[in-house]
Amino acid sequence: MPVRFYLAPSVSLRLTSFDVAQSAQPDVTLTADNIAFSSGTPTEGAAITVTATLSNTGAITSSGLTAAFFATIPTWGDWYIGSAFVPSIPASGTAQAVIRWDTLGFTGTTPIRVEVDPYNRVAETNESNNTVTTTLTIRTRPDLNFASLDLSDEEPVVTETVVVTLPLRNFGQTAAGAQSVALYQGHPDSGGVLLGAVNQSGLAGNAATPITFTWTPTSTGPYRLFARADRTGQVNEFDESNNDLWRDVYVGLRGPILIDSGSGNATDQPYTSTLGYGYVTTGTRIIACGGGSADSTLRAALTNRIDYRFDHLQPHHYYHLDLTLRDCDGNRAETVTLDDMLAQDAVDLSDHQPHRVSILVDPALYTDRSLAVGVAEVHGLDAMVAEISLHDVDYRYADAGNIAGAGSTAARDPQYPGTRGFGWLDGEPLTTWGALPNQTVRMDRADVNPGDDSDSELRYRFDQLDPAKRYRLRLSFRQLSGATIIQKVQIDGVDGGPALNLDSGPLYSTTVPVPVSAYQADGSIVAGIVRTDCAVSEAFVNEIALEEETLPLAPTCSVNATPYRTLASGALTIVGQPAPAGTLVEALNRDNVPIGCAATTQAGVYPYLSIYGESGSVPGMRAGELVKFRVNGLLAQAAPSLYWRDDRAAHTVNLALVSTQGQCTNLSSNWNLFSFRLNPLVATVPDVLRAMQGRYCQVLGESSIYDCTIDPVYQTLKELRPGLGYYVRITGTLGVNLRTEGAALPATTPLPLHAYWNWIGYLPTTTLPITTALGSIAGRYQLVFSQRDVFDPAHPELSTLWTMSPGQGYQIRATAPVTLTYPGGASLLKSQPDASAVDAACQSVAPTPEFAVLHGALTINGDPAPLGTRVEIVTPRGDVAGCFVTQHAGLYGYVMAYREDPTAPPIPGFRSGEPLRFRIDGAIAAPATPIDWRSDRTPLAVDLAVTRLRVYLPITFK
Repeated sequence: MPVRFYLAPSVSLRLTSFDVAQSAQPDVTLTADNIAFSSGTPTEGAAITVTATLSNTGAITSSGLTAAFFATIPTWGDWYIGSAFVPSIPASGTAQAVIRWDTLGFTGTTPIRVEVDPYNRVAETNESNNTVTTTLTIRTRPDLNFASLDLSDEEPVVTETVVVTLPLRNFGQTAAGAQSVALYQGHPDSGGVLLGAVNQSGLAGNAATPITFTWTPTSTGPYRLFARADRTGQVNEFDESNNDLWRDVYVGLRGPILIDSGSGNATDQPYTSTLGYGYVTTGTRIIACGGGSADSTLRAALTNRIDYRFDHLQPHHYYHLDLTLRDCDGNRAETVTLDDMLAQDAVDLSDHQPHRVSILVDPALYTDRSLAVGVAEVHGLDAMVAEISLHDVDYRYADAGNIAGAGSTAARDPQYPGTRGFGWLDGEPLTTWGALPNQTVRMDRADVNPGDDSDSELRYRFDQLDPAKRYRLRLSFRQLSGATIIQKVQIDGVDGGPALNLDSGPLYSTTVPVPVSAYQADGSIVAGIVRTDCAVSEAFVNEIALEEETLPLAPTCSVNATPYRTLASGALTIVGQPAPAGTLVEALNRDNVPIGCAATTQAGVYPYLSIYGESGSVPGMRAGELVKFRVNGLLAQAAPSLYWRDDRAAHTVNLALVSTQGQCTNLSSNWNLFSFRLNPLVATVPDVLRAMQGRYCQVLGESSIYDCTIDPVYQTLKELRPGLGYYVRITGTLGVNLRTEGAALPATTPLPLHAYWNWIGYLPTTTLPITTALGSIAGRYQLVFSQRDVFDPAHPELSTLWTMSPGQGYQIRATAPVTLTYPGGASLLKSQPDASAVDAACQSVAPTPEFAVLHGALTINGDPAPLGTRVEIVTPRGDVAGCFVTQHAGLYGYVMAYREDPTAPPIPGFRSGEPLRFRIDGAIAAPATPIDWRSDRTPLAVDLAVTRLRVYLPITFK
């Protein structure tokens, strides 16, 4: 406080010094570090202790004071939670203010404010340090509920064991203690039946765990499944009202429903709502046709129609309605209607034999869970039925190319594996041709993963196939490209039937049976749609479905025996595995008519099969014809080939269903030297060359010939094999794509060569340098010819053949017997002289299978002929039959001079013994010694010289 001094006028004072003593006061302070909680992360509703440690930094003891505590609620502001009275705080000492706080209503990060002496009852040296705020995290209480109530079958049937999965969640931050989860049939508070309870030991905060139950419904109709968490109220939860979840479930009729109509037994009953199925028509009677089979008794109406009804169908299931229609002694024809809509045209029963019909029921007909079936007699007599059955079948359908709902469970064209274990593996959706199911397409054309497979194949995969069941694939194709597209269907790489010619515009449908062997081991198949017209992409399909069979065609053997026959037996495999017992093996003649068949009784082998010869009008084999074999309806590979003779002898012929591939080779008009690398299922010339039927007539092998104009008995070339070279003449002025199909033959398959000339095929799938391709016989061959070019390892300067390519045939002159083995991997092509000038300048010369080979020195006016000089070999008729453009100065050749082919239309060339004339850039050049033409593959050296007249013009100066 201030000190004032007063001086009398008559007094004189001298102030030498003085002390000023201020009044002492306390100073109470508080920091956030001095606020403590009995629980660092309490749960909402827990009562905790809050302790504030107060410090007195003043020189004297404070008097009594109050500490007030507040918690902040974001939407409410500060909320008073308590206060504590502190009697005193010693100077330079501390004291604690303690409250007990019920945290109910507070969650999350909560600001806690402590205010000391809020009403300023204590005088302090500093009044600004009496308030401090800290935070406390308060966890939410447990909150149990279910994410969903899931069923292993969304549409269960009677007596099916259904797995009920309840993902139990704890939305609270605090762990829930032990509690019980229960499943009821019906509301538990209204008489619901307890189906099961699971004691759950605890569940951490913000965690989930699946709880599962099994439920087996015993009757059809609606159910309510009711789940309850913490059913005995053991857990103190934030929200006690969300522990329940229920779901309404409809239980359908369990199939199959098999009714032996007219049997009078329990399967053939009048319809009642309790039974859920049966015949509706009253006044029916039973007719016996005789015999003890199910189709020997009929239920007949007194009118021209008899009706049945089936209830409790599931809208998202698929059903087959199978009927056996029969007439014992009348002349009936009957139709089948579903909900009064025609489902089956009239079936003629006048032969008095059982006629079986299987109908895939349209789901639109049973959205009301009921189906009415009517069998009507079209002639007005009483209708009758022998058997009627309803099967709940596995049916998986893709509207290929329909992108509506893509990525969802309702996708119409799902990507594998989808939600039902099937879908596309490649391709892209297209709606260019429309948006309807038979217009949208999935097409494989340079898709996002071009390395997955060839773009000429589109693939769908189907899993979860039951080996005890039989299946078929149904496919539809419709395209508007303006051209004909050829495709086939394969199952796990094995042809499912013949190729389809798909013209632009019409809708095509096909059904392909799925062999049991394809899914017996792994329950899975891959369906491939393959282009067979040599297109490198754009295989497509509009619709594809896998359908379970309920009336499969039983293997039958029905052939006409004749007095002429031979026999075959042997091993039988399907894609490398022994064929199961019951596999049907058929022998076929040239017209694909079965002329022998047998069903296997032992896995992996087929028994003796009688193969009959033709007799009058009875179809059969002819002497010398190749026997073709079919296994379960699919063409099989036979080894060795069997040519029929009436020898009544037993032949061992091993059969195999194999995965096949395709190879395309472009052949030009006239003669081509070609080969292929695939082992064909049927190796006859017409079968291998079927893709270009009508475009060829002559085929030459190394020592045999095929000519379509002569009797097959006299054909010496009967089969075409991979690894060999052949000449074929393509008729017409246009080229053709040859597609060969068969099992892949390894590129490293040994090819035996004999001494001298061999007509050899090419097995690798990539082009290789010729020295790399023939590395295994290096030093043991002298010459290699392709159709136009030559490779001479001793004279590379004369060679024009530097690479070997797929689809091409070659002639190799071996110096001794040797085995050629092509390399197994690809090799980089090395740069070689470009022979394109030869091709461009001499392309008009048409090659033939016979030729002479020439080479030699070439001079013009005594100087080496320059590069690019054209050498032509001319026949006496003035036709150019050989042509070469020089690649080295002063040298020509090797050049081939071809023989004439007189067959229509004729190909110009030489005849035996005719003299060869030469033209050098149009100027006549005569060899030193006259040369006559002969078919000799030994290169002949013929030096050529031409003298051109030099003209010298005078030089004039001005």
